[in-house]
Amino acid sequence: MLHCKVRDTEKLYQLARKVHTFLNTNQDIFTDPDPDLAKLLVELNKMKDCLNAKDGSKQKNQAITDQTVVLCTLLKDYIVYVNKIAQGDRGIILLSGFDYNDEPAIREIPARALIKRIEDGSTPCSFKVYAERVDGADRYKVETATNIDGPWTTVTDHASLRNMEMRDQIRGLTIYIRISGGNTLGWGPPSEPAAFMPR
Repeated sequence: MLHCKVRDTEKLYQLARKVHTFLNTNQDIFTDPDPDLAKLLVELNKMKDCLNAKDGSKQKNQAITDQTVVLCTLLKDYIVYVNKIAQGDRGIILLSGFDYNDEPAIREIPARALIKRIEDGSTPCSFKVYAERVDGADRYKVETATNIDGPWTTVTDHASLRNMEMRDQIRGLTIYIRISGGNTLGWGPPSEPAAFMPR
């Protein structure tokens, strides 16, 4: 899967043109691009005008910077879309116009999380989760339920491995706890639920 890290304005513009051309050419695979390709074409033309008008002035440089942010945001949206279609298939990714030379930093949605153990927290009616590190995860989501089959309630979605202590639980009520690893591409599969009774 892809992760966008193109910093050079001209390279970003060329990559965006390439993605527009490839997605347009391969409509049998990319049947419903999100965002719409017409929107990308409009922003490409704006960037072309900005680059053609470049004269070193602060105003023109700011216009290019602003349009670069717009194009980068669109490309990130297309990366999410292409990843959903490709499901890790490198051949399909290459047909989108993105390639591993333009996008050297490859990132995936994290794998399934694993709870090692759950202990009493530092305060009454709290618990602390100890979990295995999940490759590619930069944050963790902790969910609880009173039934092993759910419904699940998110307690936090920005926990770290070192700080996975949840407070203000109900004393004596058995709860089920599961965690997921996440990054900019989304959340990985949740762990198997573990039961715990806060004290």
